[in-house]
Amino acid sequence: MRVRGNTKTLIFAVFAAILPFASNAADKGFYLGAGLGANWTRETDITGIGTNLSADFDAGWVGAVAAGWAYGNGLRSEIEFGYRRNDLDSLSGAVAGSGDASSWRGTINAYYDFKTETPLTPYVGVGLGAARVSLEANPFGASRLDDSDSAFAYQGIAGVGYRLNDRAQVFADYRYFATTSLDFTTAAGTSVDADYGNHTLMVGLRFGFAAPKPAPKEEPRPAAQPIPAPAPPAPPPAARVVPRNYLVFFDWDKADLAPEALRTIATAAEDAKKGNVARIRATGHADRSGPEAYNLRLSMRRAVAVKNELVRLGIAEKDIALLAKGETEPLVPTPDGVREPQNRRVEIVFP
Repeated sequence: MRVRGNTKTLIFAVFAAILPFASNAADKGFYLGAGLGANWTRETDITGIGTNLSADFDAGWVGAVAAGWAYGNGLRSEIEFGYRRNDLDSLSGAVAGSGDASSWRGTINAYYDFKTETPLTPYVGVGLGAARVSLEANPFGASRLDDSDSAFAYQGIAGVGYRLNDRAQVFADYRYFATTSLDFTTAAGTSVDADYGNHTLMVGLRFGFAAPKPAPKEEPRPAAQPIPAPAPPAPPPAARVVPRNYLVFFDWDKADLAPEALRTIATAAEDAKKGNVARIRATGHADRSGPEAYNLRLSMRRAVAVKNELVRLGIAEKDIALLAKGETEPLVPTPDGVREPQNRRVEIVFP
């Protein structure tokens, strides 16, 4: 096998041309790739009825484009299409007049990238797909061969990438590409079988379209906090509001003070002292169950009973004014003769 000088020149020229356009290769997301390189088709055995030949080819060129997805965990997959061509060098030791072997192929490739702490990323991969191989040899024994066949194709890949920035990565890899057995027919109608295998060295560029990782943001320094002003002193407790009215209730036709009445009078006396009350008015009332004159006298006896208890609790007698209303100002209006408990009362008022 011979590597032609113009093939090497073409590979390095293309590689140099694509580098200025490199931009970014993201760890996760969609990417596109393209590559060019040199390939060496291994010696091809061509067999059939009355045919047992070997074809040797010159080094040729190869090109490929791919679209894929990187998953962010080292794995990526892609669909790749490629073309390669090699000129025929010899056929079973005899110099052939002309000929070549070429192939179009499409494969689905799977890769694993070995992450490092450097811009370099080694990787390995495999690909499965199909290829359309054309073989031409003229003369081919007493005839000529110019035919094509399609077959299952596979390849193994090992290479290394170099990260240029967050989106772009250049790569160089070795690939072994081969197909299952191919069937061709010569111009004379003879069927022959051929194998097809190929060694490839390729360089190229992968360009990612995922958003680049954002630059880490510097955390803002916390601003100096002002020293809080001392809390204002608590306001003085509000002065207790002293009630101004109290109701002392009595049993029917009674002026005696029941326990509940005594508690009410005690509360009124205490509030009068705390509130510095200077004047107290005690007004007696009766219901309409008796004669009006009798009820007037009964209401006064009730007022006097309340006054005496207030005096006993420390209220000056001179500060207490007494009034008797009889049945004239009921708390609950009723017909004459009705016994209404709420109308049998004394109202203590702080004027």
